[in-house]
Amino acid sequence: MKHLISLLFLLWTIPLFANEAWNAIKTYQFGDDFQPLLAVEAEIRQALVSPEMKAQAAARLAAFLDEETTYPGRQFVTMQLRLVGGAAEVPRLAEWLNRPEDAENVRLALTDILCEESLVPLRDALGTFKGQALVGIIGSLAARKDRLSIPVFARLLDDSDKDVAAAAASALGQFGAEGLDALLKAKDSPVVATALIGIANELIEQGKPEEAAKLFAMYTDEHCPVRLRRAAFQGQLRLLSAERRGQTIEEWFFEEDSAKNEIAAAHLSELPDARFDEMYKNIGKMSARSRIVFFEIAAERKGEQLLESLLQALESDDSTERLAALRTIGGLGDASTIPVLIAALGKDEVSQNIAKEALTRFPAQVVGPKLLEALTQPTLRNPAIDVIVAIKYYDAIDPMIRLAKGEDDAVSESMVTGLGRLCDPDDADLPRLLNLYLSSSPGAPRERVERALVVVCEKMPDAQARADKLIAILEKREGGLSGQLLLDVLPLLGRVGNPRVAAILRPLLDENNPAAIRALCNWPDATYLDDLWKIATDNPSEQYRRWALRAFIRVATLRSDRPESETLDLLRKAMDIADAPPDRQWCLSRASAVRTIESADWAASFLDDPILSQTACQVIVELAHHRFLREPNKAKFDPILLKVEQTAKDREIAEQAKKSRLGM
Repeated sequence: MKHLISLLFLLWTIPLFANEAWNAIKTYQFGDDFQPLLAVEAEIRQALVSPEMKAQAAARLAAFLDEETTYPGRQFVTMQLRLVGGAAEVPRLAEWLNRPEDAENVRLALTDILCEESLVPLRDALGTFKGQALVGIIGSLAARKDRLSIPVFARLLDDSDKDVAAAAASALGQFGAEGLDALLKAKDSPVVATALIGIANELIEQGKPEEAAKLFAMYTDEHCPVRLRRAAFQGQLRLLSAERRGQTIEEWFFEEDSAKNEIAAAHLSELPDARFDEMYKNIGKMSARSRIVFFEIAAERKGEQLLESLLQALESDDSTERLAALRTIGGLGDASTIPVLIAALGKDEVSQNIAKEALTRFPAQVVGPKLLEALTQPTLRNPAIDVIVAIKYYDAIDPMIRLAKGEDDAVSESMVTGLGRLCDPDDADLPRLLNLYLSSSPGAPRERVERALVVVCEKMPDAQARADKLIAILEKREGGLSGQLLLDVLPLLGRVGNPRVAAILRPLLDENNPAAIRALCNWPDATYLDDLWKIATDNPSEQYRRWALRAFIRVATLRSDRPESETLDLLRKAMDIADAPPDRQWCLSRASAVRTIESADWAASFLDDPILSQTACQVIVELAHHRFLREPNKAKFDPILLKVEQTAKDREIAEQAKKSRLGM
């Protein structure tokens, strides 16, 4: 009865193997509808219920291994043969093992067909395959635990291809004592050594510590590579009892042997408190390198007790030790270390960064007052401002404003720049900055505050609302926004211009008011490009003409939808009327924003100009940085770059030109 049921099931499933889905294998391409192949795959899985059905499915699959079947189709076939293939399919698969395109898929199929016949073509391939293909064959035979391949693996330990040698060593490591004998004969090979240390670790897991110890001992000699010695020492630690392990970690940490130092350092945290305290008492006996590691680990366990030793280390002649001590001090989170960290703000850049990061972790109200004291010291001022900004210490705003009003120009500039970064565009900070702006002397001091106010306003996502916010605050002042106050703030309003500001400006421009002209020249975009050109060409004031020309050049080269050829024409037009050398240099420098070969040609026309040649060199080099521009125009660009090499006085620019010309 049982056999009858199997026969009936077999007869019921036979039609499944004859459906049209199988025909799709021969012509299948990647990206085609995969449903037919899914149907075949389902039938293959159904065939696993009996040896007869499995053999029938395998035979039908193998029939598709021919030249008429596409590569994706053959790949599908070999994947399915990994499930149902048997000894009968091995000859057909072996034919395709030597085809480079199919070799990897066939190798995997032969690996998964668990019969003696499937090992034969894999063994044969050991003598013919090279490179990564051979690595794969070695892996397959090792996975199948093919002991007949051990002599070949042993020979391959000397292969010139390091990947092949490493694969052979790894394979031998999977054969226990038999593979170990072969490896021991080549124990001096680095790849073999790695495999032997791996075997030693496996022996520990297998409860064979004595055998493992012998292998580790082979690679602890000082003449062995450090990488191997570290691995061997790590293994030796695994073999020790808890008590002996702690003693060994301590001993190794104080030795001069760097490999032992590193392994001991990695395990310091395992030591019990009593042993760790003993080490702490002997900090002075440690090498500078060991103290660095000890500080970092001890900070978590000793805390304040370590501080005295850390402060002493800050005076070390070894810069690495000093930085490690500073980093550890910063990690303590102890408020008593704040003065030390602030003092480090005046040191080298690395120390500054360590100190800044540590100071930002303290609450603003704890560290803030100390930072305010540092603002008066030139070497501490700017890094202290960085921390104040990072922790958003708003209580610093008024003190910084007071310092900004002082006569020291360097202090004022630092404070104003910092205020721009710290302040928010709200009703608390903007009025204070506006007061500073209006109390600053016209010229450079006021323009600094003007730029800081713009930075603060740009924190508002709505660009059109920025000017409205300033106007609303100014209108609350006594007398409102009129008279001298209006004239004083017009240049600022121009920097954040919107239609409302434009409406205020228009009548004043007609009166040739200098504040209105300055405001228009400060406008953030090219909305009034034509107005600027009119002033630059027609205004009776030479100063106003220069203001407008420079503003025209600036906004004309801002990113826009205008064709780049038109932008270059605007620059050419500006150059035609520019008389002062600084204005001509400014005009030429902005050509770097016009990324066309015509712009490079135009800049090259000034390479012989005694005043503009160096600016031209800079522009050309900047344009050449853009591969999309340089490569298609190489025939034109290369002679220009060669001339830049010969003309540039700045050797760095000349070198950049050369690299661009050579495609580096």
